[in-house]
This record gives sequence, structure tokens and C-alpha cells, in this order.
Amino acid sequence: MKPIAIFLLFIGSLMIIQGYYNNKSVCKKDKVIIKYIPRSVYEEQLKPEESLQTFYKGMFEDILLH
Repeated sequence: MKPIAIFLLFIGSLMIIQGYYNNKSVCKKDKVIIKYIPRSVYEEQLKPEESLQTFYKGMFEDILLH
């Protein structure tokens, strides 16, 4: 009786290990997420109406004057 129990334990352990490796070897595809940006927002980011020099002028006036 004892050898049968050890044999079943050994077979069960092998099946668990095999299932684990089969699960690890399956390559899952990543889900692709596509986000829509309205054209007006996209154009504002590319071509701002206000230039960067005028936008940051107040921040650096103190440094340039002293």
C-alpha cells in the first residue's frame, strides 16, 4: 500500500510541474490600446499660438536684469 501511495505522489508531482511549465510557455499577446486625440488638440501642441520666448519671459526677467 505504501509503494502505491508514493507512486501516486510522484505522478501527481510530475503532473503539477508539467502543468506549470505548460502554463509558463504559453505566450500571451498584449492588448493594444489605441487612443484618439482630436485634431484641434494635436495642432495646438505642435504649433502653439504663443511662442516659448513670450511664454517664459516673465520667469527669466529677474535673472537677466540683475
